[in-house]
Amino acid sequence: MLKIKKYQPKYINEWNKFILNSNNGTLFHNQEFITYHINRKFIDCSLMIYYYNKLIALFPAAMKNDVTVFSHPGASHGGLVIKTNLDFSILNDIIKEIDSFYKRKKNKFIFIINTPKIYYKNLHDSLDYLLQWNGYNQEELYISHVVSLLDAPVHQLLSKRKQRYIKNKNHQYKFIESADFNDFYVLLEKNKKIYNALPTHSLEELKKLNTLFPNQVKLFLSKNNNTTIGGSLLFFINPRVCLVFYNVVSNQHRNSQLSTFQFYSAMKIAKKQGCEIVDFGVSHSPEKKNPFEPKFSLIKFKEQFGAFGVLRTGYKKEL
Repeated sequence: MLKIKKYQPKYINEWNKFILNSNNGTLFHNQEFITYHINRKFIDCSLMIYYYNKLIALFPAAMKNDVTVFSHPGASHGGLVIKTNLDFSILNDIIKEIDSFYKRKKNKFIFIINTPKIYYKNLHDSLDYLLQWNGYNQEELYISHVVSLLDAPVHQLLSKRKQRYIKNKNHQYKFIESADFNDFYVLLEKNKKIYNALPTHSLEELKKLNTLFPNQVKLFLSKNNNTTIGGSLLFFINPRVCLVFYNVVSNQHRNSQLSTFQFYSAMKIAKKQGCEIVDFGVSHSPEKKNPFEPKFSLIKFKEQFGAFGVLRTGYKKEL
């Protein structure tokens, strides 16, 4: 028998513990992560789903506007977090119960971006199938590119050209873990300004995330003669996956292949930490008329590290 309970802060330990043992939970579902925002506040409407009093699923969500439930506006993805080996029929019932719950609350729409399937402990397509079966339509489609660290030693995953560059230039830079978010943020803002965009996070939010999750949110800076010339912010979002959330270089080094060095270094760090996958993030052109237009040059760059495309799908349903 299914039972739905609205999340409350007193359930935070039960919530976060379930994520660690789930099939598809990530750092982005952690309650401390989805409530860390300083300048952005959301009206939480997250749900906990029980089957005969045993927690089997979570649905992190917040109100995006007066009528839409969004899972989740404070993270790259949200969606249902489910236990391993959940029965197909029970998963179907969970989706129906969630729809009914929000419909009773007079919500009109639900929008979901699920955990990418490549992040799952046990890969399956049941959730995507059942969402569509229950009337959820594809509203947004993102392409991200990931590298499997299980396929070969890190150096061998790179194209021959990238291998030669690493061999010849690796000694010029140092890629070191740092807490100096100030220098990094200056470069990040300059990189975003090129595309008339702003960083997803404020400087204060990045510092807060690093404080909350020191083992999962790590900053690495590229140094040349003790000067910061680039950097990467890595999110170790579950034991299997490292996400390169930001990868920036100074304007003076944009043509120096420093990005190659940083991606390669991130792959080595992820491998050392036991990750199986590095996600280089989405590859779109937000400056274009259609912000979902693929950025082919960036995709080609990522493919030279052995990366292949995976989808992030945004589903929407009118209740």
